[in-house]
Amino acid sequence: MTASQKYSEEKDELKTARMNRILAAAFELFSEHGIDTIAMTDIAKKAEIGVASLYRYYETKDMIAIKTAMWAWNWQKNNIMPVLASDDYINAFGLIQLEKICQLFEELYENQSDFLRFIYFFDSYMVRQNIQKEKLTDYEKIIITVQEIVSAALEKGLSDGSISPEYKQKEKTLYFSLMHTLFSTVQKLSLSGRMLSMDSIVSGKEQLEVLTKIIIDGLKNKTD
Repeated sequence: MTASQKYSEEKDELKTARMNRILAAAFELFSEHGIDTIAMTDIAKKAEIGVASLYRYYETKDMIAIKTAMWAWNWQKNNIMPVLASDDYINAFGLIQLEKICQLFEELYENQSDFLRFIYFFDSYMVRQNIQKEKLTDYEKIIITVQEIVSAALEKGLSDGSISPEYKQKEKTLYFSLMHTLFSTVQKLSLSGRMLSMDSIVSGKEQLEVLTKIIIDGLKNKTD
């Protein structure tokens, strides 16, 4: 490697590190305060860079919000991939894989409330700003990779007979129904699950455990 190539590589590494610092700062601010109330100057201050430098990386707050969402989802994926790459998961029946995925939502609720808040604020902001779908293409690609993991478990369960055959040809409907239910539930519990006195009667963890059981029992092939 020449001196010029080494310098270029180090420059790229520095740029990547700075961009990650910006996105981490934006995530912290957005997840705590929402997106509407945060200005680019707030992000620059949090990331300890100049505002002009911030604008060189991200031209608008809409852009940085989308990039932050992509960063946050990728960070979550990196956390769960070791579980999904383990021999226990790979060798399990499809229904058991799906149960493990449901349990990941329980862990998400217990340990990643800031991520759940951020996604809630992000979705609301994108809708209010009427952001064009074309601008969310790269973000959607990340969500699709998550869909592929869940869909693979559903397809395996239908193939190995652990999931009821009544759901054949309904994989996409089943995916969206399950994921929207699980994600909406953990968001609700995380954002406002303790708003009323009655909310303390049953813990969020217990509710998610029951929901997982209902889902798995409902999908289980009972013909054997």
